[in-house]
Amino acid sequence: MLTPRNEGAPGPSIPDRLRLPLRFDTARLREDLDRLAPEDWVPHFNKGYYQGEWSGVALRAVGGKANALYPDPTAGDAFADTPMLDRCPAVREALSVFGCPLLSARLLKLAAGARIKEHRDYNLGYEDGEVRLHIPITTNPKVEFHLSGQRVPFGTGECWYLDFNLPHRVENLGSTDRVHLVVDCVLNDWLRALFARAVARAELERFIQRVLAEPALQRQLLETPQPQAFAELAQRLGAELGHAFTAEELQAVLQEARSSWRERWV
Repeated sequence: MLTPRNEGAPGPSIPDRLRLPLRFDTARLREDLDRLAPEDWVPHFNKGYYQGEWSGVALRAVGGKANALYPDPTAGDAFADTPMLDRCPAVREALSVFGCPLLSARLLKLAAGARIKEHRDYNLGYEDGEVRLHIPITTNPKVEFHLSGQRVPFGTGECWYLDFNLPHRVENLGSTDRVHLVVDCVLNDWLRALFARAVARAELERFIQRVLAEPALQRQLLETPQPQAFAELAQRLGAELGHAFTAEELQAVLQEARSSWRERWV
């Protein structure tokens, strides 16, 4: 049963695109792709929506049927793992990370030179209680995914939420195939908390970019070397500028920066 956001506790405002704080091992996921034969890829059912090759492999589907690429929300049978998932141990491990009910899970491939025309998918936004997440496994710089006319900067191994109620289109102008793991999830407290962390991180990143562009903000922070006072000042300045983030996210970013410095210079 879907749980719309307005039935639970109020949460942060969710943007139409959001990179979630999850990372996946694309090298291992690509090994799963190598286990699949060409005939395992089923042509996408919306034939009027695309040109070229758009195909998929159903890993969780209605009734656990391997050829049921369409995640029919009106079907009587429940979603279940398909036999194809047994051939993809890295995908199974990736799916185990999600602490929320999973509906459909598919590998979707847009072949080189193919394009998906602009369209909408309905009832797939945060407010609907069901979200569709994309995990890019293989891509290339000439893949262009646009949501509401703006390009989404997908990176391999990342996990992205997009509000697919909005118009979106994809073109693979490169010479290699693009493959995403696409997972439909039911919103629960675990997933709400993950979204809240992602929103806080995005606000912190915007605040950092603002600091880098404004010397006055830089001076205020540089004059506060003590870690606790620095964190409190950064949070206060961020809030004053409309960027709400948590102390935990700030500490995580600082730790990542230190790790990156060590990896570069040590």
